[in-house]
Amino acid sequence: QADFEPQQSPHCLVLPLFQEGILSTESLSEDLSALLRPLLEDRTFQGKAEEAYYLPSPGAGRKGILALGLGKRDAFNAEVLRRCGGKAAEILRRHRIAEAVLDASAHDALPAEAFIEGLVLGQYRFDRFKEAPKDEDAPVRVASLTVLTRTNDKLDQTRRRFERAILGCDNANWARDLANMPSNEMTPTALAEAAKGMAKETGCACEVLDEDHMQRLGMNALLGVAKGSENRARLIVVKYHHSDDARTLCLVGKGVTFDTGGISIKPPQNMHEMKFDMCGAAAVLGAVKTAAELKLPLNVVVVIPAAENMPGPNAQKPGDIVKAYNGKTIQVDNTDAEGRLLLADALAYAVEKFKPERIVDIATLTGGVLVALGNVAAGIMATNEALYAALQLASDETGERIWRLPLWSDYDKLIEAPHADLTNIGPPRIASSIVGGCFLKNFVGDTPWAHLDIAGTANGVKNVSYLNCDDATGFGVRLLAQWLMNEAEHS
Repeated sequence: QADFEPQQSPHCLVLPLFQEGILSTESLSEDLSALLRPLLEDRTFQGKAEEAYYLPSPGAGRKGILALGLGKRDAFNAEVLRRCGGKAAEILRRHRIAEAVLDASAHDALPAEAFIEGLVLGQYRFDRFKEAPKDEDAPVRVASLTVLTRTNDKLDQTRRRFERAILGCDNANWARDLANMPSNEMTPTALAEAAKGMAKETGCACEVLDEDHMQRLGMNALLGVAKGSENRARLIVVKYHHSDDARTLCLVGKGVTFDTGGISIKPPQNMHEMKFDMCGAAAVLGAVKTAAELKLPLNVVVVIPAAENMPGPNAQKPGDIVKAYNGKTIQVDNTDAEGRLLLADALAYAVEKFKPERIVDIATLTGGVLVALGNVAAGIMATNEALYAALQLASDETGERIWRLPLWSDYDKLIEAPHADLTNIGPPRIASSIVGGCFLKNFVGDTPWAHLDIAGTANGVKNVSYLNCDDATGFGVRLLAQWLMNEAEHS
């Protein structure tokens, strides 16, 4: 809104300020200039990117003023403002402020939706297993945000952008809840039930295939992974249907609800984080939830192979050979390279059953992508330039970064097996993330396909103000939802 009346309850005025010309307070009211000028003149606040300073300011309906640094104009982008939103979430929580006003009226085309995203993501807490605090100690969340703009023009369009930003982040936080659940609660069956509940709420269809059904279909790669666990595997299919003549896009998410590595067991250090091995599944569920709630003019099919990888008495062994859904045989030389086995059957099934125009899978697939890119970006491999470009655009728009890795045919030799069509693991310490992508390429046929390896970005991300390093990040929900929105605009 352009004109602002003081709120009924005390609020915090949030002022985003660029580093250049910060001593100029001409755009501010006289009382704000008087409050801020000493802060600026003695350089207590300099406006550096993500710098934050809270100034208590009782009166005029205000509880305080929060100055946020946007850095230098020529280095500014939406991610800077998104991280400012994360900083604001922490400061406003600390000062128990439930109502905030973002004053963007001094700036042209400030992407205020990025601030909203940082605020909503930054307020996320996973505390359902903690004792509930007493009422007076209960955390306070920002429940109301007013954005002041320079003009009333295009208010409806601006409001829709803000609402979409909130919806996308709410669904990312919903996906984070799924991924943060402990594996004794979030089993393959529990994940299927969560998908069913979401589908019912959003008007989607949901079908869950049990092991007998998958056995009849010949999904032996998927079933082999689940053999060591008492918790049975499930193949979850969620369908958002817009119309019979709409384009069909498919998302496939890895749903390993806990990964011990199987017989090729992982070292015990940090194994508790292997509950996050179903973050790909959570991401595609959050994305289709967004598509359904926005009623996008697309058909979206989500396929999730869900299983536990355990070293039980019936567990798959290194050297076993299985035949996948599409008839290819796989020599399982390492049972800890299980995600690609699940995805192989899921991808082949999705391509044959639903005949999508494009298919994207997302998975916490390899530790190698963490070595290559750290927690900063996900790896992406693609067989189609237009699909890659579309996902890169969505990445740029959401701040969920991706970096392309090659799929040259030279790498195919690394998954040749002596006694089967393929091996599920390449030579040690050699292009492991690319090898994973090359393996999956064998199960999509000619359908344009992209693979997102999110092992480094799904959890454990540090130094991002709107993410907690102990939590799942929800990476992929906003990126894939934005991709679907962009595709819908061109339908």
